[in-house]
Formats: sequence, C-alpha cells, structure tokens
Amino acid sequence: MGMNVLSVHGIGKVYGTNRVLEDINIDFPLGEIVGLIGENGAGKSTLLKIINGVISATEGTMEFCGQPYEPRSILQSNQHGVGMVFQEQSMVGNLSVAQNIYLGREKLFKKHGIVNWGKMNEAAKAALTEIGVDNINPRSKTRALSFADRQMVEIAKVFNIVQNTGNAASLVLLDEPTTVLSDEEIQKLFRQMRRMAEEGNCIVFISHRLDEVMEICDRVYVLKDGRNSGMLTKPEFSSDRLYEYMVGRSTTGEYYHTSEQTQPGSEVVLEVKNLSRFGLFKNYSFQVHKGEVLGLAGVEGSGKEDVCAVICGDEEADSGEMFLEGRKVSFKSPSHALKNGIISVPKERRDEGIVQTLTISDNIAMSNYGKSSSHGVISEKKIRAQAEEWVKTMGVKCTSIRDHLNELSGGNAQKVVLARTVNADPKLLILNHPTRGVDVGAKEEIYSIIRGITQKGVSVILIGDTLDECIGLSSRLIVMKDGLINGEFDCSPDHKPSQVEVIQKMM
Repeated sequence: MGMNVLSVHGIGKVYGTNRVLEDINIDFPLGEIVGLIGENGAGKSTLLKIINGVISATEGTMEFCGQPYEPRSILQSNQHGVGMVFQEQSMVGNLSVAQNIYLGREKLFKKHGIVNWGKMNEAAKAALTEIGVDNINPRSKTRALSFADRQMVEIAKVFNIVQNTGNAASLVLLDEPTTVLSDEEIQKLFRQMRRMAEEGNCIVFISHRLDEVMEICDRVYVLKDGRNSGMLTKPEFSSDRLYEYMVGRSTTGEYYHTSEQTQPGSEVVLEVKNLSRFGLFKNYSFQVHKGEVLGLAGVEGSGKEDVCAVICGDEEADSGEMFLEGRKVSFKSPSHALKNGIISVPKERRDEGIVQTLTISDNIAMSNYGKSSSHGVISEKKIRAQAEEWVKTMGVKCTSIRDHLNELSGGNAQKVVLARTVNADPKLLILNHPTRGVDVGAKEEIYSIIRGITQKGVSVILIGDTLDECIGLSSRLIVMKDGLINGEFDCSPDHKPSQVEVIQKMM
C-alpha cells in the first residue's frame, strides 16, 4: 500500500558485553503479513520485545506510521496499536478468561466504580468468536485450560487490544503462536491474520515451520547472529533459500539423516499388552525393540500422548500390562520410571521439562546426579564438565553454562531438555514433540543426535512435531485413531510410507 506501519532503523541491543542485535533495518508495510525467521538466538524475540516496549534498544530509532516511536512499556505500545502474543504466554492462571482478555482495561466495564462482570464476559465471548473460537467459557479460570486453549485466549486478547485503540493502523506481533495449535486452529488463526492485514494492518509472524511461513507471509526477513541476513518476497520463497539465509549454508539434502538409520535389534525393550485408560485409549498392544524409533501418529485425541503418559509414569492405566525387558512393570511416577530407565521429553518444556531458575549445568545434571557424584557427594567440577560437553554437542547458544534457563530462547531451552534426558542414560526415551520451537538448523542437529543414541542401542518412542518428521525419523510407525490402533507402517530407509497413506489411517 506504499506506507509502513513501522520502520526500524539501525536497531541494536547489548547486554553487558553480549551484543544480541546489531544494525537491524526492517520495514513493516500496511496490509502485509511479514515473516521473521532465524536460528534460535538470532535475535527475533529480542527485536519484538523492543517493538512492544518490554525492553529498550541500545541504539537505533523506530517510526510508527511516520512518527517517532519509542515505547517504554507494553501499555504505551498498546496505546499506539501494537500488541504481542508472547512465545511462552503471559496469562494469569487464577483469573478468568474474560479477566485475562481485559486485564488492565477493566474500566471499559466499570460504572460508579463497580465492574459489570456480565458485560465483560459477553465481550470476551465476542472476542473469542472473532478469531473462530467457540469452545472456551469466558468464566473459566485460565489455569484449567489446555496450553493450546490458553494460546487462543492470548491471541484473542492481543487482537482485541489492537482493534480497539482507534488508530488508523495496528501492528500485531506473533512470536511462534502456532507451536501448540492443531491444524484446524492454525487455519483459523491464518484466516484472522489475513483479514486483519486486508483491513490495513500489519502482522509480524515468527515461526520455525518454514512451510507455515511460506504459506501465510507476503515477505520474510531473516536474522542471523543478531544481524539482517536477507529478505525475500513471496515469488522468491523456497525452503532451501530460507534455510541458507538462516544457517549460512545449504541444506544437506538428507534432512532426517536416513542413511544413519539403524536396523532395530531383535531384543524387545518394552512391550505393552491390552493397555487401556477409560475414555482415552483401549487395548493398545505393541513392542519397542532395542535401537528402534517407534513413531506414534494420530490427530489430537487419538490417544498417542495419553499412552506415553502411562509408559513414563505420569498416569496410571485402568487395565493391561507393561513389560520392560521381559519384566512386568507398573510405574507410579516419572521418577519411578526413570529408575527403571524410561524418561520423557515433555511437550510443554517450560512447565514440565526444566527448572527455569536453575542454571544450564544444574538442569542437565538433575536427572542423573549419579554421574557427577562420588560416595554420595556431588562434584561441581563433574557437573560443569558434563554441561560444557552437552552445550557443545547440542549447539546451545548461551554466554556460559551458568546462564539460567529463563535467559535462553525457547529453542535453546529445548536443547537443554534433550541433553538432560540423554544424559540420564535411558533404555527408552520418549520424545514428545522434541523439535517444537526449534529452528531448522538445530532440528538437523537433533535428528543426528537421535540417530546417534539409537545406534548405541537406546530405544525411542516418538511423537513428531509434524507427520513428515515422524515418518522421516521412525523405523516403524503406529497410527492411532479414536483411542484405537488403526494401522502400522514399516519405515525402513528405502520403504517410507507417504503422508497420504498415513493420513488415510488417521482420519
């Protein structure tokens, strides 16, 4: 449309001696959806926080609709028409959905100092309906919602804020909003993004899923090591070009390291027989062999995540049996499963997989302090040494192993989670969306690590972030539908099933 909602000129950010952004120049035009991509630690989230007033830039200037723009708080950015959906969410758990959507804007429903909660609930319902959500009660406490539903509430809140500022144009910043959403929810979100762009606003979209970026964006800016790396418009999009801009090299052409896939051994590590949990899954029976990657595929509610929760001790089955290396087992807790050699990488890493206030080294050590102790005394030297080794192996971007987890980007935190679980020397590793929120370069590294641990005889149960990932990494694939096993595929290197074949069993 010939005008920019926002322009950033020479933006830089320095923390002490650590420079995270340098000379960033980006235009965000009216009526466009602008993609912002880069490896973990490239500076994407930092740039968005500067735009949203969470932090201040060290140098550089910004213009909003042609006027100087220097927000000092989220409230100031909201008043300009800038809103942000944060990667790790910002909901207040003990408040209702409606109270979260209108947090700080309660005066809209006040009369004589009294809040009309009924009108607030009605308005919240309308805000949710506006983005295609009709299954969330505005009176519900947000802590009672699933992670995905909380994300939809967050999106509804931000869209509502920017649409009601009265400004001619708005800017919506979406930091990895799709990581926990179903395909249906993603398409609902995309429709609302397109509608808002068509109304003369600008949407900024961060995602590590390049297929999503190419589907929804009009242009894409790439950051690498805190600098501009390149910009492509829609006619120029290709996953190979975006990848090369992000990581500084071309893709290997063997994304899932299929040539490194090993033939599973004959030894059965885990066997489940007629395992059932009322209302979730029924009569699941399968085996996991030594060194095998067993993929579990299915839509939301198919039972794949619920059976993994039973295997790793998060939940108890109502009936059925489990055998670990031929020995009948039943786990009362994840720590009980861990003592028997089973550990899980959880889907919600920030809530379940790490302790954010502890250091990288402490997080890596926590699942196996035996490695770093002698006669019951923990050796700080050993903890530091193993952390240094894993940080190097995983390519974790940090200033030191003494960094706390809440200082890392989401993708780097995920690498630490994976390092912690592999460091525990498991017999069976359950990977629940192990690459969620991780950039494409780091994904390749994680895939190589998975191949390496299976070559050492570790068995893996995998719930992939995408169906393609699940097929590409698996030795064998079980398809689940409505709580029942509905099919099985051999996934040997020269015999991978197509996505269409698998989807036919899923739907």
